Amino acid sequence: MGGDFIGRWRAGSGRRTARQAKPGRYSAKVLACGSLLLSCVIVAGMATQTALAEIAAPAATRVADNEKEQGEPGVAQPSQKSEPETVLRQPEVQKPAPEAAVQMPEARKSSHEAKDLPVPQLVLPDDLAKKIGQKIWLNETGGKSDAITSWNANEEFASLGIGHFIWFPVGKWLPFEESFPALLEFMRKKNVHLPAWLDQTQIPANPWTSRAEFRKNSNSPQMKELRQFLLDTVAEQTQFMVARAQGAMEKILKTTPDGTEREHIVIQFTRVIRASEDFYPLIDYINFKGEGTNPNEAAMDRETGRRQGWGLKQVLLKMNGDTSDPKAVRAEFADAAHFVLQQRVRNLPSNRVFEVGWLRRVATYRRPIADPESSPKRALRKSLRVTATQ
Repeated sequence: MGGDFIGRWRAGSGRRTARQAKPGRYSAKVLACGSLLLSCVIVAGMATQTALAEIAAPAATRVADNEKEQGEPGVAQPSQKSEPETVLRQPEVQKPAPEAAVQMPEARKSSHEAKDLPVPQLVLPDDLAKKIGQKIWLNETGGKSDAITSWNANEEFASLGIGHFIWFPVGKWLPFEESFPALLEFMRKKNVHLPAWLDQTQIPANPWTSRAEFRKNSNSPQMKELRQFLLDTVAEQTQFMVARAQGAMEKILKTTPDGTEREHIVIQFTRVIRASEDFYPLIDYINFKGEGTNPNEAAMDRETGRRQGWGLKQVLLKMNGDTSDPKAVRAEFADAAHFVLQQRVRNLPSNRVFEVGWLRRVATYRRPIADPESSPKRALRKSLRVTATQ
């Protein structure tokens, strides 16, 4: 086939045999027939190609005509179907991503991702804000109108409003965060009308320089006006505490290095938010003892030699649970606050005079504020029983 000879090895003999075609008339006839057959095959192939081209031409013309009738997006039908199907399937493939983002605080992802964990936003309607404010006022003063302007014994500053916002006297600087001027600035931005003697470009310092002078002027025109102003703005004062609670996480995370500690704080904060729809435990504790980020608001532990704070940051770090049960989470937050405050008393024995009142206050975090058993006295008795059992 296409050669002059065909050869093979004969089995057993190992000798190659060959059959060679001899030239002659017989060979010439064979070659002539082969050439004629090859020519016929070629001609037939060309005829087939021509016929196919003639058949395809009208079909191509019909496709082009259809595209013109459909306008610019004229694309062959198979392509039109496949592209929309691909686009529609893409969101289905991406569905797990949003779910993972929501679950990140529960999933305990890597510390590198912890800095991106979402911090819940705190928003309260004014009617609920007023209700929470009245509860905080009860914690601070027992709900007494006169006590909304006070100056506690053994303290060097006035405590004003439902949250006992600190106000330093003229020329006095103390290692605490002064909150009353910030409250007035917040109200001014909310278009709340301030008493004229306070509504200055820079909020003035406390005009009463000592507790004795403050008490001596308890019925002065200025003090009466201040007292009435604070009684009329309970909801606004609560909204200030909500804003402070929201900003607290920003402060806390700024003072916490990226890593497991940062992740832990965000997770525990989120748990407390989800367990208390009115945010009462967080709002009250931040107003009560601060964020825990001020290095001056810490005391030396005599055993370890390390300075220990008593703010929200320290409470969240003390929490270690992972349950989502609201009752359990509120109890855990109250227990952590209880521990942190007792730690402060150990480090600062002079604070022991405040211990019972502090523990009574944090014990109210165990139940929603609408629950009758969340009164300070009942909650304190239960808290003390738990502590004694432990």
